[in-house]
Amino acid sequence: MAEPVYDADAGGGDACTGAESRDARHVGATPGTDITVRTDGERVVVAVRGELDLDSAGPLERALGAALDAARDGIDLELDGVVFCDCSVLNVLLGVREEGLRQGRTVVLRSVGPAVERLLTLTGTGSLFAAGPDPGGTRSAGRRGGVPDGSPRDTCASNSCDCGVRCGPAR
Repeated sequence: MAEPVYDADAGGGDACTGAESRDARHVGATPGTDITVRTDGERVVVAVRGELDLDSAGPLERALGAALDAARDGIDLELDGVVFCDCSVLNVLLGVREEGLRQGRTVVLRSVGPAVERLLTLTGTGSLFAAGPDPGGTRSAGRRGGVPDGSPRDTCASNSCDCGVRCGPAR
């Protein structure tokens, strides 16, 4: 089945239908997966919800590639709405990160859900997507949990949420 190509820098509307939205564009994926792209200063934020597997890896890779091309500094990923994530998607994330580094841009996990947190913890790859210095504090806004790398310090400081990260003060 041929899949449409989506442009992360298509303007202020839905890349599929052309419908106007407030700075966010739904770029689709596969049934059960939703990808939305929006700008945040010099960065592009890609929010993903649903299931990420071999079927959605291709559309996700194209959406992330377009977002990386459109970003000046890099892309921030919001994966807290992902309920399933397999190794094919981890390979996509690692590939996009590598391409970003070649271009002098970063790929940062702004938020993750339990499925992504588990995959990153088991593979020890969470620290590869950690944010560097953020003088304006824009990347930490709305962040749920940390970027897991399997170490005890990856905890949620709220002490009372159900973000999927071990809640409690950072150790």
